[in-house]
This record gives sequence, structure tokens and C-alpha cells, in this order.
Amino acid sequence: MWQIHKSKRFNRQYKNLSSERQNKTDEAILALAYSENPSDEGEYKSNLRVWAYELNKYDRIIYTVDYPNKIIFFLRVCDHKSVYGKD
Repeated sequence: MWQIHKSKRFNRQYKNLSSERQNKTDEAILALAYSENPSDEGEYKSNLRVWAYELNKYDRIIYTVDYPNKIIFFLRVCDHKSVYGKD
């Protein structure tokens, strides 16, 4: 299992989600934490140098992976436009 680290921004955004969206986020975090390779679960965004995990059509989780230490850093969770800074 991978260790999980959530940024302050991630925690703030998470608190603003509806309970249904929080549940989907929790399920995604567990899926990533128990995966063989978390980067296989998301799509690499080379311009941001992060991975994006699609929760649904609108929401994304942005994360990075520290392979030597087996840590996933969760950076953001919000709608697609906010994640990529387009709003």
C-alpha cells in the first residue's frame, strides 16, 4: 500500500465538495493507495508534470507519485476547469 499525503489546498477543496463527491474522492484515494502503480490509474499531464485521475465527467484529482518512498501526494480535487486553472 502506498502512503498518502494531502496538501492543504486538497483538504480545503475536499471540504467544499458535496458528500457524494467526497465519497467518490475517498474511493479513488483508496484505489490509488492499493494499486500496484498509481500512475497507471491516471493520465499524465506533461505541461503540469502531474497525474490526473478522472472521478467523473467533471471532477479530477491531481497527484504526484514519489516512487522511492511509496508516497502519493494529492494536490487538488475539483472540477476540470479549476484543476487546470481555466476559470
